[in-house]
Amino acid sequence: MQKYIDQLLEDIVYATQNISLPFTGSESSLSDWVTAEDEEKHAPTRNLETWTGITKYMLPPEKMLEDAQVIQLLDALKKMLDTCNCHFVMQITVPERIQYAALRDHFNQEVKLKRLHMGFFELCRPGTPHKTCALGEYCHCAFFAEFFADCIDEERSPGEERAAELEMEIIHIKKKYGDDWMKYYPYHLDTDHDDENGNPYNYGIPDDDEDDWG
Repeated sequence: MQKYIDQLLEDIVYATQNISLPFTGSESSLSDWVTAEDEEKHAPTRNLETWTGITKYMLPPEKMLEDAQVIQLLDALKKMLDTCNCHFVMQITVPERIQYAALRDHFNQEVKLKRLHMGFFELCRPGTPHKTCALGEYCHCAFFAEFFADCIDEERSPGEERAAELEMEIIHIKKKYGDDWMKYYPYHLDTDHDDENGNPYNYGIPDDDEDDWG
């Protein structure tokens, strides 16, 4: 199997180095600018398998792979997708095997050829019930549905709005970073970390009158 994996990795690297983009080398100007929504709506599409020459069935199912092989393939495929401006992004911490399975499961997809805005790999097909996609319990659709479930459309005081933002941000970073979540604690939303004048924690950014950047 390792011999096959080594050849497959070479094929993925070759594909990465030979991605053909219709606008490569052309210069853009302000007149070319469109919103992310408009580019999403009007950008041409290509089938990812046809475009790269890498197909789902070239990728072994994750149960056939050792952990190191999963990581090798996942890393190479992510780099290829980055070159296609079809970024494979996890919003929460997901084990590599599940990431690889999700990527393989939905590799045969149509992708938008975006020039001005970032494009992203679709993690599941529209209409898929939550937690039944390849991500299973790590389903992003379910995560965001739960994340916004307690959001209600009502008037809030600035203090209440800030407290709600703090609560939602903590939920998000706990999901995304796991045990390391405190490294990303949103001090600027926590009133307990405001200064003596009631100003939010500023992450050490100097005030204007202390700016010595020149």
